[in-house]
Amino acid sequence: MHRPYGGNEMAHLWKKRRRTNTMMSEINVTPFVDVMLVLLIIFMVTAPLAKFGFDVHLPKVEASPVAREENWIITL
Repeated sequence: MHRPYGGNEMAHLWKKRRRTNTMMSEINVTPFVDVMLVLLIIFMVTAPLAKFGFDVHLPKVEASPVAREENWIITL
């Protein structure tokens, strides 16, 4: 029987598997940065437009004021 890895097939396969897992664990942040830059540009364009508003005319309140209740403190 021929052993190409010198009897350590499992150790060799484990090292090979570990190496491929480290490559897959890297996160590509380029799309995240692209989205954040687009949002930054949108907010920079819309922020000056937020200074201009419009007047809101709220209706007048016709209800009578609410009577305040006195708080009683009872100490035993």
